[in-house]
Amino acid sequence: MRNSPKTMRVSLISGFSRRLFVSTSLAMILAASLSLIITVVHFNAGLRPYLVDKARAVAVSVQQDIEYAISIGIPFDKIRGLDKHIESLIKEHPEVRAMQVVSGPEMSAFNDMVKGDTENNYKAVDYRVANLIVTAAAGFSTILLSDGSDDEMISVEVVNDGIVFAHVVPVIDENYLNGKMTSVFFDTLVILIAVSLVALEIVVVLSASQLSEPFRVAELALNRRAAGDLRQYQSGMGNGRLANFIRTLNTYNATLRDKLKSALDSAKDVGRREKLSELSERSKLFVTDARQQASIMDARIPLFVFCFAEELQKSFLPLFVAEFYSENDLFSRDIMMGLPISAFMFVIAVFTPFAGKLVDKFGNKPLFLAGLVPAIGGYLMCYLAQSGNDIFLGRSMTAIGYAVITISCQSYIASVVVAENRARGMAVFVGVLMSATMCGTAIGAILADWLGFKAVFLFAIGFALVAALLGWGMLSTDLPEPELKKTPVNLSKSPIATLLRNSQFVLIVLFCAIPAKVILTGFLYLFVPIYLASLEATQSEIGRVMMLYSLIIIPLSPFASGFADRLGKNLWMVIIATIASGIVLLGLYQNASVAMVLGVVAALGGVHSFLKAPLIVAAMEAAEKSPDITRTGALSLLRTSERIGSVIGPVVVAGMLVVLDFGEVAAILGITVAILGFIMAALSFNQKSRGSYV
Repeated sequence: MRNSPKTMRVSLISGFSRRLFVSTSLAMILAASLSLIITVVHFNAGLRPYLVDKARAVAVSVQQDIEYAISIGIPFDKIRGLDKHIESLIKEHPEVRAMQVVSGPEMSAFNDMVKGDTENNYKAVDYRVANLIVTAAAGFSTILLSDGSDDEMISVEVVNDGIVFAHVVPVIDENYLNGKMTSVFFDTLVILIAVSLVALEIVVVLSASQLSEPFRVAELALNRRAAGDLRQYQSGMGNGRLANFIRTLNTYNATLRDKLKSALDSAKDVGRREKLSELSERSKLFVTDARQQASIMDARIPLFVFCFAEELQKSFLPLFVAEFYSENDLFSRDIMMGLPISAFMFVIAVFTPFAGKLVDKFGNKPLFLAGLVPAIGGYLMCYLAQSGNDIFLGRSMTAIGYAVITISCQSYIASVVVAENRARGMAVFVGVLMSATMCGTAIGAILADWLGFKAVFLFAIGFALVAALLGWGMLSTDLPEPELKKTPVNLSKSPIATLLRNSQFVLIVLFCAIPAKVILTGFLYLFVPIYLASLEATQSEIGRVMMLYSLIIIPLSPFASGFADRLGKNLWMVIIATIASGIVLLGLYQNASVAMVLGVVAALGGVHSFLKAPLIVAAMEAAEKSPDITRTGALSLLRTSERIGSVIGPVVVAGMLVVLDFGEVAAILGITVAILGFIMAALSFNQKSRGSYV
């Protein structure tokens, strides 16, 4: 069976976009890999001389102390407290693993021993770092990282009256060196991943707006003209060659239209008029295509940049509150650590219905720009915070802007996608949020590690201003009209009351949406940072672990949403994912290690890939069967309802952490969520068998 022209056109355009995306991705991967290797090599080359100089400087301070003691008449073998003094210096300078003062006669044997020991230690460091960077090419990487200083022996002579009678010999701590190299490697990798994701977002938008769409519009116009269709074609946006070419065709068609209109006006013979009218209908000269409307791509970059700014604080917010906690704060320290997260979610839950109504009244673009005002105000308040209460108020203010902006963008995307592609359209929304979450969480952790917590909020303000400029230039006011309900809307009925009578929507919210948010905010945003900090993980390491959740969702979410569209079983996919997410948390019971937390976060990301977009679609399918609910209203009420879980998650987890250990909290949370999933499955199956699925 031959492919239709429409199918061939779609396949050609999608194939072109796919090849462009793949080639761009490969080029960025190659550039990122080279940048990573060069960065690590240069850091290694600069770090080792610094460590050698630092160790020598510490040894010189010991040498000067010994020479001073001898100069005031204390014999070398009578000096007391030298071991404790060296011990305190080693604690102050983690770069030095050990230091010994060796007398002259013993120096030769000691030199051979230390030389062999340090050679093995340095080699071990090089090989560990090399294996970390390129496992398959350890030898090659070792050569890259080696700078020829492995065999260097650090020794400072203790001299009295021109006679060398002792040596101070420091030994560099290979674990410190290895830790710094590992940290630089991962920080560089995270930055490159974030930059690559931003670049890919730009490539996707530009390829769609500047390449795929113009070719599609031009091809459609040529096919219509070849078939004798001489209407006014859609010319696309901009002043490119393809757009100008279509405008030229429209000019020729307009000339023919004017001549035909003139002939119709002057024709007096009835038969002639009928023939001219038939020609008019056949050629469609008096038909004008609708102008190019908005697309999903308009909202991608502005939403991405704003969400990136918002996610910068996610990896350290509980620790930030703990650092600025004061006795005048509202609650105890443990509760205050989770309160700003709950307050953020609570304000979103309260304000989302109003945000949805404001979007319907004023439009998506104006509300996007207006939402940036309270968001930036909240970031500024957090930067100036002096207590946990200040952080609480700042996050609450930012939540107002977040509610308005996300609802406006989500409604924007829902307005421009057709019903059969809803899951994929929502996957774009989810994908942008996940990309921004991954980049923001990881970059924010690195910035906090380098510059401190408060400086991160200044970066958030800067990115929010960039989002304002992008939203002003990219968001369109030409959106499709909202769908009209066949049944008249009863204004006397509250939307909330209407949805409370919708049993399927209520079940989805209670047993799937709320538990998913409890896990997200209570476990990932509160439990994971505090738990990793208790395991002595650095701020950068906490950010890397948390970013893995989004890093897994980004590639899997489109596959999961496409699978959900083909399967047509969004509700059951949500139920299975809910049960699996609870089971995953049981992995932390009696397993206290950073590696286990990493594995659980990764598994949770994989499970939630099959939950996020299908959950939105399943809830919308249920809500839209209620005649008094509009599309934007359904989205607003869904977001409001699931925010209940976002609010109670941090508070419940923080409360349990006061009386239970980390493993017990994770186990209780996981078992509860899994049980709720099984209850949802039983109720849904029962409703379906009774024919009252909704």
